[in-house]
Amino acid sequence: MRTEVECLPCFVRQSLQVARIAECSPALQLRVVQKIAAIVASLNVTLSPPANAGQIYRVIAEITGCEDPYRRLKTISNAEAIKIVPALRLEIGASASQLTAALRFAIAGNCIDYGAFASVDIRSALDKSRTKTFAVDHTDHFRDRIAALEKGASVLYLADNSGEIVYDSLLIEYLFQRGFAITIAVKDGPIINDALLEDALAAGLDRFGRIISNGSRCPGTVLDQCSVEFRQIFASADLVISKGQGNFESLSEENREIFFLLMLKCAVAARHMAELAGVDAANLPGQGEMAVYCLNNKG
Repeated sequence: MRTEVECLPCFVRQSLQVARIAECSPALQLRVVQKIAAIVASLNVTLSPPANAGQIYRVIAEITGCEDPYRRLKTISNAEAIKIVPALRLEIGASASQLTAALRFAIAGNCIDYGAFASVDIRSALDKSRTKTFAVDHTDHFRDRIAALEKGASVLYLADNSGEIVYDSLLIEYLFQRGFAITIAVKDGPIINDALLEDALAAGLDRFGRIISNGSRCPGTVLDQCSVEFRQIFASADLVISKGQGNFESLSEENREIFFLLMLKCAVAARHMAELAGVDAANLPGQGEMAVYCLNNKG
């Protein structure tokens, strides 16, 4: 997915939000916004939004001297999720379709996105997820693919945000219980509130599989920025599950089967998914719609 004109003011908005979270002085906030506005004017719009965002956030960190401005919010998100998840696990166990319930809660966790939002309400998102209709729904194909996998099959799970990764543990645990060899990929260093190794460990994901860095500090998965090891795992995995809008934006045109689980949080990404999935764009305005979308559906 390429960067569209609507992405440009969004980058500037994010720069101001980060400067304020980093408690920069008004003068430094102005410097950040002016610098990012100048960069935005010359961005390569053929690149995906996450590819461009990686450059923008590096510059913000250089100016502010704050490499991880969302660290406190990430810790809070993880702690809140850890308190909530035990009740959700019991609910999944009592559900008529444990996979669907785990999917819904994992996708609800995708609301914890401080690139898209200034604040989040995870409890509201979880409540709505129980009954909300998926705007794109390839759940049946996802279920069939899981059923067709043999014990020991390799599953690559692309994590997205802190906090969210704790809700992902419910789906990852479901896959682990079916005997799959799971690899969970996180970011290599701080970028917005994306999950790092420490977040995956806080979520207890080391109980269910191997945790790796994708080798990149980009709010998505831009393959040419990722490590050789990660690219090899991505290419050879029997099943790839991608969480979040940033991963969708950066992988939506790859030539392999990928299951994208996400909330659509902007009109640009929503239009792109509507086109790819062949659904009416009116049903995907980019206002929090939930989606399970299979790229290169082999079913």
